[in-house]
Amino acid sequence: MRARFLIYRSCILSAMVLAAPMAFSQAGSSGLKAALDAAWQRSPQARTLEARRDEALAGREAAQSWIAGSPTVGLAQRSDRWTDQNGVRETEVSVAAPIWLPGQKAARNSLAQSSSDDVEAQIANTRLALAGEVRERFWAVAAAREALSEAEDHQHHVEAIADEVLRRVKAGDLARTDGMLAQQEVLAALGAVTTAKAKLQDALARYRILTGQADIPTLDVEPIATSMAEPHPRISAARTALQRSQASLQVVNSTRSEPPTVGISMRREQDNFASPTSRSVGIAVQIPFGTIARNRPLETAARTQIETATAEAAQADAMLKADIELARQQLEAASQALEAASARASLTRHHTELIEKAFKAGERGLAELLRSQTLSHEADVAERQQKVAVGLAHARLNQALGILP
Repeated sequence: MRARFLIYRSCILSAMVLAAPMAFSQAGSSGLKAALDAAWQRSPQARTLEARRDEALAGREAAQSWIAGSPTVGLAQRSDRWTDQNGVRETEVSVAAPIWLPGQKAARNSLAQSSSDDVEAQIANTRLALAGEVRERFWAVAAAREALSEAEDHQHHVEAIADEVLRRVKAGDLARTDGMLAQQEVLAALGAVTTAKAKLQDALARYRILTGQADIPTLDVEPIATSMAEPHPRISAARTALQRSQASLQVVNSTRSEPPTVGISMRREQDNFASPTSRSVGIAVQIPFGTIARNRPLETAARTQIETATAEAAQADAMLKADIELARQQLEAASQALEAASARASLTRHHTELIEKAFKAGERGLAELLRSQTLSHEADVAERQQKVAVGLAHARLNQALGILP
């Protein structure tokens, strides 16, 4: 029920955000996907994982071969030409190759397939993590842009008040100190605009470094997914890592020694000049024996990998549930904060309008008007920032659910 309530509430708040003075578009999600694709192309980790994909494919092709290693070709020749010179001649050509036993080959195929699945899962998980970075940078730019917009609006409003105050000072209706106070507020507003521009430039620079794009796409609040992605990339990556570790142990258990070597040879020999030449074919098999000194370190290393992967899979599952619950709580908190900020902004705007009317009528002083303007500006900033916070909360919940843009 709580999840349904949050989704229903978020839909209402999304409509409120869409009605705000910010550029929202249905094409925003596709723009965010394009930003993610651009960031993926610039990511060194992405390049490494895609190279590992080719490596895993090569491993699968190698595991399907019955040959466990590179074949060898041998050539041997024996003669008494430099000794007795009786015409003894012997030539032998051989070919040998290590081969997998049936259980070893199946274990190697399983490990190769598990490694390939693990690489694909790691790619999906890395792409999801990169999507989280893009979302954070995207909304950081949006927040900085809204702060700058509100600062510029406040500056223009303060300048208009300052012009009115200076006109009344010249007319003798207000004291010179009121004119100085108004000019101080203009300078303070100008400083706030400069600071907001610097923060926007910093946020844009971070976004450009990540994606290579000059500007963020059209601002859009992501609709919240109704369910978690199946399979979730984080869970899938942890599980495939465990499966790969288990497959590694199977390879160790099935490969207690080096692969046996099978060879075939052809010999041509002659005892003396007068004897005929004879030919023969030979088959050779070499079977290495496994030892505890060889197998024990490999087995313990494989079991260590399994224990580590098991713990990481359990931790990933627990952290995912916690992240989803936290994202839902943050969305609820942001929604409540937006309601409060909107109500406060509405009250302060109405209050400022009344103070301005009273100031023009000479019933209120300049200090009180500027104080009201400051409070109204702070309330408007809080409302705009909270609308951005709701959009970020939507993105973070989708991120926790494993939804890609």
